[in-house]
Amino acid sequence: MRWLRTLATAYGVLATLALLVVLVLSDGHVVSYVLGLFATWWLAPALLVVPLAAAASSWRTLAAVLAPAVAAGSLLGPYALHRATPSGRTPDLQVATFNTSQWRGAAGVTSLLRDGGPDVVALQEVAPSQQRRYAEQFADYPHRSYTPTSGSANDGDAVWSKYPIVSVQAVTGMPDGARPADVVTVDVEGRRIAVLSVHLASPCLFCSPAEAAGNPAGDTGEAARVRVAEARRLAELASQLRAAGDAVVVAGDLNSAELNEPLAELRAHGLVDAHRAVGTQPGLTRGSSPGFARVDVVLVAGLEPVATSERGPGGSSHSPVVADLAWPG
Repeated sequence: MRWLRTLATAYGVLATLALLVVLVLSDGHVVSYVLGLFATWWLAPALLVVPLAAAASSWRTLAAVLAPAVAAGSLLGPYALHRATPSGRTPDLQVATFNTSQWRGAAGVTSLLRDGGPDVVALQEVAPSQQRRYAEQFADYPHRSYTPTSGSANDGDAVWSKYPIVSVQAVTGMPDGARPADVVTVDVEGRRIAVLSVHLASPCLFCSPAEAAGNPAGDTGEAARVRVAEARRLAELASQLRAAGDAVVVAGDLNSAELNEPLAELRAHGLVDAHRAVGTQPGLTRGSSPGFARVDVVLVAGLEPVATSERGPGGSSHSPVVADLAWPG
């Protein structure tokens, strides 16, 4: 058993070092950014090592794995808790987000929207040609808004709604390199919800200088700074909208996971991560199921999460996320 204890101790030391790298370097370096994205996978084993080390009275191993185990418990613990204590509330509204991967997830869109689909859908990577193609389809969604594209025909975001869209305003104050975003206000039976379909700056992992120059947000470090600035602006805007009396939904692809900065920034300013609040599984939406990171989120203010689910991607490199929401009280 000595070699097992040695292996477990080595894992604990390496995982602790990885945590330090993520905390110190944040998203500004390709290594720390990728470690943050994949954190669920390399932290989860710590939850198995701790009881085994305790049972074997291997205190050195236990000490080595303690920090990763705490981090893993923080990431994964809420899902076990939610399975044990289901909400039981009846939802008033269903909202979904889906990065269609330049509409390669068309089958996923069809599956998501048919048979009484979500009331409001935030879509990412919708090209103008796809707007025209789908103009006469999905009659349950007569109210639609599209952001302008930003130099790429496949970078448009959209909000589709069963309820009337009463106003659309462009988000101002975003950093250079950010994709355009709109505040789409939806009237839900007399209650206003400000919906933002967002797609934060894409990373340029392992890019050559020429490739980084072609990325609107720049190289890995530059793109990380753009994402954080985007998240801060969106959080600030959400606070203003909430203060004005609107409920707020920020939904989309953050290009970052729970140990990366943008999601933490948005949560810190009062937006509630619906999946973390009520989800019952990790919900790794990026990549084929199971994916490698939860980058697609529904964040809310002035609404209470009831349940979340992950739907089939239908060819996209992302899975749709559906959130059941209730009015407060």
